[in-house]
Amino acid sequence: MSSSMGSRRPQPQTGAMATVTKGLFQKSLRDIITGIRANKDRQKDYMNKCLQDIRAEVISPDIRTKAVAIEKATYLHSLGFNMTWASFHVVELMSCTNVKYKRVGYLAATQSFGDDTDVVLLIPNLLKKDLASPNPAEAALAISCLGNIVTPELSQTLVADVYSLLNNHKPELRRRACLCLYKCFLRYPEALRPSFARLTECLEDDDQTVVQAAVTVLAELAMHNPKTYLPLAPKFYKLLTTSSSNWMTIKLVKVFGALTPLEPRLAKKLVGPLSEILETTSAKSLLYECIRTVVAGMTSQEKIVRQAVDKLKDMLEDNDPNIKYLALHALTFLLESHPRIVAEHKGNIFACVDHEDSNIQYCALKIVRGLVTKKTLMDTTAHLMGAMGKADQRFRDELVWSVIHVCMNDRYALVTDFVWYLTVLADLTKVPSSAHGGLVGDQLVDICLRVEVVRESAVAILKPLLLDPALLENTPSNATVPEALKSIAWIIGEYAHFITDVDEVVEALSSPNVTNLPAHVQAVYVQSLLKVYASAVATHAGAVRPPPTAPEPAQAPFDEAAPPAVLALAAPCEEGDDDFAAERAAAAAAAAAGRTASVVVAHFFRVLNVSRAEPIEVGSRAKV
Repeated sequence: MSSSMGSRRPQPQTGAMATVTKGLFQKSLRDIITGIRANKDRQKDYMNKCLQDIRAEVISPDIRTKAVAIEKATYLHSLGFNMTWASFHVVELMSCTNVKYKRVGYLAATQSFGDDTDVVLLIPNLLKKDLASPNPAEAALAISCLGNIVTPELSQTLVADVYSLLNNHKPELRRRACLCLYKCFLRYPEALRPSFARLTECLEDDDQTVVQAAVTVLAELAMHNPKTYLPLAPKFYKLLTTSSSNWMTIKLVKVFGALTPLEPRLAKKLVGPLSEILETTSAKSLLYECIRTVVAGMTSQEKIVRQAVDKLKDMLEDNDPNIKYLALHALTFLLESHPRIVAEHKGNIFACVDHEDSNIQYCALKIVRGLVTKKTLMDTTAHLMGAMGKADQRFRDELVWSVIHVCMNDRYALVTDFVWYLTVLADLTKVPSSAHGGLVGDQLVDICLRVEVVRESAVAILKPLLLDPALLENTPSNATVPEALKSIAWIIGEYAHFITDVDEVVEALSSPNVTNLPAHVQAVYVQSLLKVYASAVATHAGAVRPPPTAPEPAQAPFDEAAPPAVLALAAPCEEGDDDFAAERAAAAAAAAAGRTASVVVAHFFRVLNVSRAEPIEVGSRAKV
């Protein structure tokens, strides 16, 4: 009997006992996190194994096992493992009567539900029921979840239930309802109009958290359409002067920043409160919002503008790059209205151009471009060109672009010395790896075409660039240099009569390294070479031979003193035959054209022979 009992095998557990046993050995969320940290070398494999266990646990009839499984799936979802497969089980937990498990379901829904989640169609009635629940915890869970997963359909269905919570005796629910309504308005704008009056009444609520929530919602809505919220300016002003919360004060200042451009009288009214905040607050965020409101919509108030700029000076000298950038960004608003006040801090602004943070560099460069005048153009250009040596490639290109556009702006309104500008363009041609070689070349041609008096100087300034063999090398640093060389070669050829040393230029234009340039640039080189050669020949011919005498003026056909042959050509034929007259006129024209062509050809060969002959001293007679 005892032996038979000893050999009996244990029977597998079924039903409730199996569920309890399974729940006892189920891994908790804490165990999952500990296991992930312990398996650093194979975390992904470990998490995949945990996900398989979760899929098996989530179908358990035990609500506790299901809740733990959903809790673990939510955590893994935050690490990148999709849990849309568990959406239906999440809804099951949301409908649970136990608030502990309901919270897990609502958290999972908040994390994983979206517009394309099918089971969202199953939860409107569930949310409606929980929003009307006498248990504040259930209503709070429903409001928080709805604010995160709201869709146009959910908003249209449930906005009335959320609106009714604005009258709840619990301040916590009124606050949550205010914030949730903003999300509903974004997805279903038609709900704003019927809810607006009650929402503005929340500005006078007894609980400060509700007032802060209402201010937050109305401030965000005012950013979309400020004009609609102008009637609320008196209430906002009262709250601004009585608020003790930095958060609410920041929101109110932002609202006034959007309203002051629409109502200039507000600027004068706000000088007192904002001036006090600027002097007393130690919060950088509030200080910046006040400054931004002043520089964006209160530029007519000189006193507070100067006070704000003085605060910006301290921010510019701060070591925190974020604060420094915010100060520069605020100064950009004053470039048009108060450039002189901004120029008082140009030392700090120029220092920011050399800052290691690229955002600060670009913002400072924008301000520098806006501050340039005729008097400061040369100094500003020199500073920007000096900064090119330390800048990275992207910012160096931005510096080159800025120098050119400042000078060419408004048809070169700021440039008083075009020879200086040609020198600057010549230096910009040699900036390594520049992306603006074509722009530099276009400027060189434009200046030479527009300003006639600088053409001789242009040839002298640009000739060294044409002679520089380093610019002909096919390297990444010379990527756009050929486009500039094309314009330089064209200018040298077009104004070749200003060249003093023709041999050097001819040698440079015909150098073997020119073949490294693109074909369209080589074509311009060949054209310029012919122009330089022709100019040299013409100059030499003019030096060795006196200019030809001018021919005597032809007499008029009907002049009485004209020879009979001329009068005969002019008179109509006696026979009246028009065809015969036309033939005679065509023959005369052909003879004249032949004589002209003969003269041109003879002149060409005469010049060619002179150019090939030995040099002849000036004053001697050429032998042709």
